[in-house]
Amino acid sequence: MEKFNLYFTILIVLGFFVLATFLLVSPSFSDLSKEIRVIFSVFLYLYGIFRVVRVITKRKRRDDEDA
Repeated sequence: MEKFNLYFTILIVLGFFVLATFLLVSPSFSDLSKEIRVIFSVFLYLYGIFRVVRVITKRKRRDDEDA
């Protein structure tokens, strides 16, 4: 179950990065202003980075407790 959680988290983080990139470069969102697209994309990138850091620190903490 632990590996499933790790893989699922990685999948979600990749989804955030893909969504942020799609929001930036896709013509589908041309009705939104460029500033709004950049703001939301930066937010999604930062949240993805936050999730990665959180998973890394959680794994390190669990490894330290097991040792």
